Amino acid sequence: MDDTVYEERKTPAGFLVKVRLSKLTYVVFTDSGPEVPKGARNNSIVVNVPRVGFFGDDFDVSHFHLGELSFVNVKAGKLVIPYQHGFSNEIKTIYLGTGSLSDVLPVVIYHYKSKEDLMAAWERGEHAQFLVVDEEIPRSDMVSFKIRYPSMNILVIKKRINTSAESQSPKTDESKDKGVVDYDKVRATDVAKNQNLNTYSENPVFLARIHLRAMELDKVKQLLLDFHLSSDDVMFIRTFLDVMIKNELKKPELDVVKPQLIAMTEAFRLAVLILEYRVEDFEKELDAGFSKEISHMIYALLAKEQETAQDLEHEIVLWEWKLRVRSQIIKK
Repeated sequence: MDDTVYEERKTPAGFLVKVRLSKLTYVVFTDSGPEVPKGARNNSIVVNVPRVGFFGDDFDVSHFHLGELSFVNVKAGKLVIPYQHGFSNEIKTIYLGTGSLSDVLPVVIYHYKSKEDLMAAWERGEHAQFLVVDEEIPRSDMVSFKIRYPSMNILVIKKRINTSAESQSPKTDESKDKGVVDYDKVRATDVAKNQNLNTYSENPVFLARIHLRAMELDKVKQLLLDFHLSSDDVMFIRTFLDVMIKNELKKPELDVVKPQLIAMTEAFRLAVLILEYRVEDFEKELDAGFSKEISHMIYALLAKEQETAQDLEHEIVLWEWKLRVRSQIIKK
């Protein structure tokens, strides 16, 4: 690959991330020039793109294009890498330090189902810097990995024992009534028949993934109102939206809805500012103005947050924001 080939990404916070594809390195540009990440060796502005491998059948990282460049959110200077594990539908997270102030950075994700997969990948030059394993991997295997691949960092995670036991227990009529959803058995066509799935699950990120697979975009919007989303929840949902917007597999159905997807990820970005009560940042966005579609989503979220505000000052600020957004809707 030609050394001059780059991929660039402008982040929501205004940083420019420029990736040199031939060497899988990147530089973050700020308004004042290239960033020197905190702790960078020799004060270098050039950083290696982190390569993270997940080892074992129990991991689900299917929301990434494996082995290809991806961009993920950064929180408090750490990469936010979502994954699923074991029998659980819960979205879990690996955090990796970066030393960067950027809010989005590149990563490459791999998934190895066996030792043979890992060894073959290493032989062809696919050298993961981090290997995520669960506690059930034999200690002898971990020792073997460290001897064979001394530069690789091994991250051990634990399973939720209660989730495993629940998944193995027989399904009763009562559990069906409560809407227990086995993610591995759910198909988009099955979900389309269930008009009230949002009331059957306590995991909005899981629901977003299901609704997006079924192209039920209105139901994804509704998640903002049906749940008290955390900022992490919103970031995970935006990861799924970004993959669909990028549409690397060139699916025609995604091209058709691309404008709606772009509007939705922008609305979810603004939602983080509201949920984290970042007054100055959100008011800057208000001054710039929103599209009509985004305004309707933000207005509904502000109304919900105002009703559940814990103190009078917060409630008044949300009320003022709601009025300003309503004014924008009327002018459209």
